[in-house]
Amino acid sequence: MSNLNLYRIEKDHIRENLNKYTRKAFRMLPKCKNPHILDIGCGTGVPTIELAKISNGHVIGIDIDVTSLNLLRRKIKEIGLNNQVNVIKDSILTMDFPEESFDIIWSEGSISVIGFENSIKQWSRFLKPNGFLVIHDENKDKNKKFGLITKYGYALIAQFELTDNLWWLEYFTPLEQLIQEFHHKYPNDSDLSNELDKDQIEIDKCKSNSTVISSFFVIMQKA
Repeated sequence: MSNLNLYRIEKDHIRENLNKYTRKAFRMLPKCKNPHILDIGCGTGVPTIELAKISNGHVIGIDIDVTSLNLLRRKIKEIGLNNQVNVIKDSILTMDFPEESFDIIWSEGSISVIGFENSIKQWSRFLKPNGFLVIHDENKDKNKKFGLITKYGYALIAQFELTDNLWWLEYFTPLEQLIQEFHHKYPNDSDLSNELDKDQIEIDKCKSNSTVISSFFVIMQKA
């Protein structure tokens, strides 16, 4: 296994610190037997796998990053979730499923590509009647976003916030330590160094307050 993939696996373990909030959001949904779930922007699939475990349903994860999807496929096989999780290379901009296909649409941190308003407007057609949309997004313009929920035919079920301090404690601080560790272990691996530097730049942006760190989960139901 390459050093880069080793790093991505260890990074996923840090990302798993936030799975408790995926579980919290899922518990806010009414019980649904064996739901059909679409996870948009699944990446390496940390929430995807968690959703499959806690829902006992079927999850389709979509993303455009082939490397991330290959890592997710390997994890699915190792864990034995082949019958519960399907992975599709597809873009959030062009995805197309039959109307009313899903009980739940889930998106953690991927909607910045098209924005909150476009997401809830465009994805509604993929939800079954009374289906649920769960979004994790940055806190910027939060009240404005909440005002769009009823406009596009949803009812607000619940919401909760992940604070700046939480993000630093549970994700960014251990990630920065991991970056330093891999720089020290593998100083001559250019592919790894490029990814480490990219992640460090994102952390530095957060430190400079130029990036919104705090975020929120919102759970809504198609009316």
